[in-house]
Amino acid sequence: MKTYKILSLLSLVLVVGFCSCEDFLNKQPRLSQTNALSLSTFDGINKAIIGAYSPLYASSWYGQDFEVIADIKGGNAKSSPKNSGRFKMEYSWTNTPSSTSDLWGTAYDLIARVNNIINACDGFTEVGVSQAEIDNVVGEAKFLRALAYHDLVRMFARSYAYDKTSLGVPVVLVSENGFPARKTVEEVYAQILLDLKDAEDKLETANTHGGTDAKAWATRAAAQALTARIYLYMGNWQKAADYATTIIGNSTFKLFKPEDYTIYLSSPTTIGSITGVWGALTGGSEVIFEIFGSEGNSSHGNWDVISYILSPKGYGDVGASRDLINLYTDATDVRGALFTNTALYPNDLWSLKFPGKDTYLKEDNIPVLRLSEMFLIRAEALAQGATIAGATALGDINTLRSARNATPVPAVTLSVIYQERRRELCFEGHELFDLARTNRPLTRVDYAGANNQNVEADSYLWAMPIPQEELDANPNCEQNPVYGKN
Repeated sequence: MKTYKILSLLSLVLVVGFCSCEDFLNKQPRLSQTNALSLSTFDGINKAIIGAYSPLYASSWYGQDFEVIADIKGGNAKSSPKNSGRFKMEYSWTNTPSSTSDLWGTAYDLIARVNNIINACDGFTEVGVSQAEIDNVVGEAKFLRALAYHDLVRMFARSYAYDKTSLGVPVVLVSENGFPARKTVEEVYAQILLDLKDAEDKLETANTHGGTDAKAWATRAAAQALTARIYLYMGNWQKAADYATTIIGNSTFKLFKPEDYTIYLSSPTTIGSITGVWGALTGGSEVIFEIFGSEGNSSHGNWDVISYILSPKGYGDVGASRDLINLYTDATDVRGALFTNTALYPNDLWSLKFPGKDTYLKEDNIPVLRLSEMFLIRAEALAQGATIAGATALGDINTLRSARNATPVPAVTLSVIYQERRRELCFEGHELFDLARTNRPLTRVDYAGANNQNVEADSYLWAMPIPQEELDANPNCEQNPVYGKN
């Protein structure tokens, strides 16, 4: 895997992120488009924030790796019989500083972009541009920065619940050359909450960038939904429940009906013209925020995309584990239908959540925040002692199960909630981090690797190694324990 260092990213000229959005032939040459010049007008700032979304679709992030790593390390996925060597180290939990998640470089790329935008907007004025328009851009930038830091600290640090005083990731708020040290996990989460509060205050209820997919832009609801998740990770049950309730009560969002959840199966050849969830061109009623997949995205991974790695029609390296499949005990649960096998491998299954928008499996929309997660967050928070008038954990779980045509459960425990999260959120980048944030060990039955079938909750392996290239370039960046002693 290729790795990156923060130093090289913070010196990038931001215009690279959005120069394709406009023809600069009649302006200064591209190489002379400095940050100051590019961000000197609101038009430039607006193009910059659009470009800042691009890294989210990179193969190292939501375009493929992030979801795959969370599920293949978390036990929902496994190396399939078609495996050609991809994700073998993640499957066996044997990553090294020289071969670790590429999220580090990609996320700090995005952070560098939005830092420049946030700082350019400080005191910015332009005739004909309202403060609300400027504030909305800042809100978008801070939402993206919060999401980036959340994913970084989940991937490269121990969980908040395990040890909030342990090393997190560097918090960089100004894009400049430097040698940032790692902040504690608690300090990283504090910055995330600061960004999300400002984003919630500044963002509009609906984004005005336009385009094909309105759910691909940050909104106030997206900031609130991510805040609910952050408080869940911190174990602040009441605030997690409060924020989840805000989204549940937002009439803009509605749970998919059973036929919506599996709409791809009923019309796989016309997926580009329908509105649903998996692979559709526009986010359905349940989607709060998603990444819009397009080959026109400068971060598009070509064949290294989630649909191709999960489909037996593509690489198919990553299949579903029987540990996951065996959770779908209710024959009417539509979620159990989102798996497929092949004539060659009739006993193996692959996820259909990302079917691809075309016959080449090269594009998908990637849901990041959905209404179903808010019901799951609130149910867990209520089970942990939070109170919301008129709401119960049992009611929330059965509301979700009803929307999936599954039989209601008679009682709810944390174990029931955790299993429901696996059924609902598999292959969306959750299971590994759900185990980590709840201090549960990894236990795999359907496993064919050579190492680490089971991983204890206190193992150092829960934090991925910091990329060696970052350590070589930054003397202040400390490696995670044990990795640096190998």
